[in-house]
Amino acid sequence: MSKFFDYSDSDIPQWFHIKARDMSIWKPKGRVITFWLWGDSELNIREKLDKKSYKDIEWIKPMGLTLPFV
Repeated sequence: MSKFFDYSDSDIPQWFHIKARDMSIWKPKGRVITFWLWGDSELNIREKLDKKSYKDIEWIKPMGLTLPFV
C-alpha cells in the first residue's frame, strides 16, 4: 500500500463502514454501494477490498465493536 495516505494502524478488530464501487454489479461501470466489513485495521480492510472487485473507495469509517443498528 502507498504511504501517501495515512491509514489507521490500530490493530483492534472492529467493524468498518465502507462506501465503494462494486465492479461485479451493473457491468462495465459498476455500482456504488455501502456495506459493513469486519477487519483488524483499515489497511487490512483495503487489502480485502483489493482482492475483490471494489474500486473507487470513497470512505472507510471505523465503527467499533457493535454496529449502530444492533
